[in-house]
Amino acid sequence: MPRVTVNRPSRPQARRGRTEARAYNPPVSDLPGSFSEFSYTPKLAGIDDIGSSLITLEVFLDRFRSNLRILTDWLAPAGIILVVKANAYGFGVEGLLPIISEFEQIMLGVATPDEALELRALGFGGRILLMGYTHPRCYYQIKHSDCELSAYRPENIPLIAEAWSDIGRPLKLHVKLDTGMTRLGVQFSELRGFLELIARYDNISVAGLFTHLVSSERPELAVNRSQAAQFAEAVALCEDFLGYRPMCHVANSEGTVNLPQLHYDSVRLGQLAYGIRMSDAGIAPEGLQQCFRLTSEVVDIHRIGAGQGVSYTHSFVSSKPTTVVTFPYGYADGMWRQLGNLAQVLIGGRRCRVVGNVTMDYMMADVGEMDVQLGEPVTIIGETGGLRICIEDVARMLDTVPYEICCRWGRRVRRVYSGD
Repeated sequence: MPRVTVNRPSRPQARRGRTEARAYNPPVSDLPGSFSEFSYTPKLAGIDDIGSSLITLEVFLDRFRSNLRILTDWLAPAGIILVVKANAYGFGVEGLLPIISEFEQIMLGVATPDEALELRALGFGGRILLMGYTHPRCYYQIKHSDCELSAYRPENIPLIAEAWSDIGRPLKLHVKLDTGMTRLGVQFSELRGFLELIARYDNISVAGLFTHLVSSERPELAVNRSQAAQFAEAVALCEDFLGYRPMCHVANSEGTVNLPQLHYDSVRLGQLAYGIRMSDAGIAPEGLQQCFRLTSEVVDIHRIGAGQGVSYTHSFVSSKPTTVVTFPYGYADGMWRQLGNLAQVLIGGRRCRVVGNVTMDYMMADVGEMDVQLGEPVTIIGETGGLRICIEDVARMLDTVPYEICCRWGRRVRRVYSGD
């Protein structure tokens, strides 16, 4: 399949003056300077690297497109807010954006202003929601970007109104409600007062109402019923006060398949778009596929005898003669050090155990009596030759979630996009 590569923009030029505003969606190659209100050069995070890195995250764009098509059809009439924060959970937002842009009905969700401005700099002209806390000092950086903002703190509302006073169109604001996460959000008891405060300003429009589920991967828990009931009350309150129902969104990826009654007007999808699941609960649409593979290659081979140790502290000592291979992918690249002597990789059509402590730049694996050559491919996560290392299984080894696995992939992981 053809490979899609992304070219690095030209080196930054002198910073523009602040005499006039500029659009946030010109081609990346036209963007001078670094991050400011008037110019932004996105972080490429390795996706244009065609040089020395031997660690490759291959994203299969045809599968990714298929997943989005299946999900949009399955969820209709509910829409999708595709969450692409943290560089699209490590998959590389720049490489995925051409496919995402094919779906006009998909809105994007980010956590920070710089993530929103990066999307505009890359040419995305659709709806973008900043889902988290936006510091008032960032209001003037994003006000020309036509992004939608979330808010929950009363003291920020007058500052938002002031910042957007010269835009000429109301800011679309999504009110975040805390129904049990105890992280961000206005309390239900304070919601009417918060809406009354917003209503004082003609240049702020309540476009959305949302909350965050506590334990959507376990739909049987009482907290899900409690959150659902409280959010339904909040929706009724908003409709009564505003005279219309704003765009309501509750479900994340696991909530989408486990709690279909919470689809409302839109769902916020992250890992489900890549074919990743945290549990077997619920009913996901048929046809979703994991659309990525993480690989490296053998760079050294060692024949060792019984009683010989491997890596720091010799946490692995061989009980018999065997062959140990070394390949680049260490904790600087996203591997957990505690997976030494526990994880498996795929080499030569077989599952091979990782041995010894994981180091900053390298890992070792026991290949037994296999005839392995330098340059032999190593599959760390993904499918090769009918065998598969699942990201969900790796997460379970670490008692964590798949999100934490892919969000740790570092700059030395070369992103390659294959397919259309």
